[in-house]
Amino acid sequence: MMIECPHCHMETEHKVIDHINIDRNPELRAKVQDLSVFRVKCPNCGETVLAVHPCLYHDMANQFMVWLWTEDGQVPKAEFDPLAGYTLRVTDSLNTFREKINILERGLDDRTIEIMKLLLFAQLNRDLDVVELLFHELDERTGDFRFVAVLSDGAEQYAAMPGAAYQRLHADVETYLYTPGGEFSRIDMTWAHQALELLHEMG
Repeated sequence: MMIECPHCHMETEHKVIDHINIDRNPELRAKVQDLSVFRVKCPNCGETVLAVHPCLYHDMANQFMVWLWTEDGQVPKAEFDPLAGYTLRVTDSLNTFREKINILERGLDDRTIEIMKLLLFAQLNRDLDVVELLFHELDERTGDFRFVAVLSDGAEQYAAMPGAAYQRLHADVETYLYTPGGEFSRIDMTWAHQALELLHEMG
């Protein structure tokens, strides 16, 4: 892959990892989370560059795949069958790529979490200028779902929603919403907005 260094503007060829099977290479999980798998060193000036490129993350044990797909055009189809029981997702940024992996490896329903984020976003935006909201962790002790809100000035703030909110929403999602299997779906806050309207109509 040709990468232009933003510091010295030299274009150089780099070998990038575009397919991660976490069961075969478990050490890559941490490298995805700290983004080091996307960092390359410029041979000309020595600066480290963040190279965002398409990457398929495959977790066989938890039966999911997530595409980081930054290109124009259709996401490639899953090349093997059957994928019965697999959750297939596509994201378009490093933050959402890491977030989606974080959600799915915990066995959580990302559709429910995206709706939770939409509700929390509306609540936080009454007082704050939130530009991005990401799932952070599930507090095993309290059952709270913790999120990190990225503000317009770059600051970060943590917010939480109770586990009961997840359970209530999840019951509705399971009952009323259908996400097709066998193809990569983009489940984000735009999807959540449409889903919430649908749930209101059902209610």
